[in-house]
Amino acid sequence: MIVVSVDGGATKTMAICYDIEGNILGMAASGPSNFRNIGVEKAGNNISEAVKKSVERAGYTMGQINRATYALAGVGDSIRSTEIIREFISDLHLTSSFDLFNDGEAGFNCRLLGRDGIIIAAGTGLVAIGRLNGGLKRVSGWGWLMGDEGSAFYIGRKALQEAACISDGRQIMKSRLLEEVERFFHTDEPRGITNHVYTTPVDVRKIASLARLVSDLAKSGDEVCRLIISDAALQSATCAKALLRESGDRSMIPVSGYGGVFRSGELYWDTLIKSVMTDFPEIEPVTPLYGYHAVLGSMFMVMQQSGIEFDQKHILEQFNNRLGTLSQLERKDYLFI
Repeated sequence: MIVVSVDGGATKTMAICYDIEGNILGMAASGPSNFRNIGVEKAGNNISEAVKKSVERAGYTMGQINRATYALAGVGDSIRSTEIIREFISDLHLTSSFDLFNDGEAGFNCRLLGRDGIIIAAGTGLVAIGRLNGGLKRVSGWGWLMGDEGSAFYIGRKALQEAACISDGRQIMKSRLLEEVERFFHTDEPRGITNHVYTTPVDVRKIASLARLVSDLAKSGDEVCRLIISDAALQSATCAKALLRESGDRSMIPVSGYGGVFRSGELYWDTLIKSVMTDFPEIEPVTPLYGYHAVLGSMFMVMQQSGIEFDQKHILEQFNNRLGTLSQLERKDYLFI
């Protein structure tokens, strides 16, 4: 049996083609597929591109695909949003049938398949998912305007605010942030930044992309950027704590994560987990993965449902090795590697 699984959100869409024995045969990345940010047409085009490329690279045709799964932002958020996604996926006519998952819930399984625990999914947006006492609960994930504190967008927005403070002289700490933000937007004056920020619609992905710039500056010792990353991590920690407060026996509950924000290095994860363990010292920290790994959660679910025994570590190694088969455009523009 040949399967295609897709994970899509506000920054990128990742597709893998694999057989039911756990061999990854092809993969592809394309642009975002969160229809709320970019519309149904663009979301569908990016999904179609990723699926077709992954199948082609695996040496198959779409007619040979036996099963398809789509883990997408918006599934399960409301009845209407799920209907919209089901309709536009059906209209793509990629496969005769398919399964839909919420991207956060499916991504949970890339770290904690079959286990109770808590996952912080920190990408362009942020949602925390807890599987505790037999139930599943989500915290945050309200989108860039209402919430998503701790996400890449949150970091990018904070960077813009701090850049404005530096320009005004309200920030007294020395920082390269303003000049780097100007360079990012290709402008030679601080207020020129506003022309790129106040757009219709707001370019959520572009603002979230500033998180990488902040991360690099933080790693170089820029104190303003280190404070931005630390603040974002503490915001993420409040989500895990909210879920833990609802659990009963908290001993050795695993807490992990996945998402592009974890590429910011040790500062984010160490600050997050230290804050959680200050209040809940009995938890079990589990090293997080990156955003493009989330699609493995769907693969694990498919294989588990099929009764196939598999080695998660081996599949992860396969996946990481195959990243090198992606084009430079896919790695740089979509996965930021």
